[in-house]
Amino acid sequence: MNLTDPAIEIEGLVKRYKSTTALAGLDCVVPSGAITGLLGPNGAGKTTLFRSLLGLTRTDAGRILVLDQEIPRGLVGVTKKIGAIIEEPGLIRALTGRVNLHVAADQLGFGHERIDELLEFVGLQGDAGRKVDEYSKGMRQRLALAAALIGDPQLLLLDEPLDGLDPAGQMAFRARLREIADSGQTVVVSSHDLADIEALADYVVVLNHGKLVTEGPLEDMLSGGFTRVVTDNSDAALAALSTAGIDARQDGGALVVEEEDGSRVVRVLAEAGIYPKEVGPARSTLESVFLGMTGEDDQ
Repeated sequence: MNLTDPAIEIEGLVKRYKSTTALAGLDCVVPSGAITGLLGPNGAGKTTLFRSLLGLTRTDAGRILVLDQEIPRGLVGVTKKIGAIIEEPGLIRALTGRVNLHVAADQLGFGHERIDELLEFVGLQGDAGRKVDEYSKGMRQRLALAAALIGDPQLLLLDEPLDGLDPAGQMAFRARLREIADSGQTVVVSSHDLADIEALADYVVVLNHGKLVTEGPLEDMLSGGFTRVVTDNSDAALAALSTAGIDARQDGGALVVEEEDGSRVVRVLAEAGIYPKEVGPARSTLESVFLGMTGEDDQ
């Protein structure tokens, strides 16, 4: 993950649709060589941001740099370096999977030499001769990924690529995205499923009302600000912490306390005659972090 030479830089980006402001002075970066999860409630501006990066939406103010090229002015110079799945994949259902990849390669000006390799990579080599109309949603998503990879792009933009996939399909898709990132390419995934992003991303950008809420390495977000406490009497410990104005919740046999300073937690419990068996930093979930930042669900 490289933050000193990011794949995407956004400065003061504004996009208005009549009376609605989709992006309200957005500033963020996307590191190269990693998987970035783009999160936000409905209407946060995620799809508008993707469309702006691809030059599909003209913004009202701000600056966009993609692979060191200013968008939209430098779009021609980076078009072949970007692969994307935005909204519904643009597949021709009356054609076979293989022919769809031939069409995608021709439209983008690439050769056909990678088609067999890509069909194998997405697990569709045995179904390449079937019409896409006969594919399941998961198969169509995998074919769309193959089409997005046809030019071996440096940057991959995926808008809700896991939507509608069964758990096995999600796991397989995530594994393929990890292989892509591990090869040095940059992947940006927008998803409503916080668990998917938690299982997949190296870096997270959270939007709300068209503005940046936070951004940073996923592990830093999940490991800071909470303390894990194990006692013989969780109910009494919860009551003592509540009296001291410290929020806590039960998590299995332990308490997760919204307090970064474990020494204060120990002092409060000791004053109540409770002596913890274990005290240490707690790893939060992306869901709890997200809800704490935005105050709403991502559904």
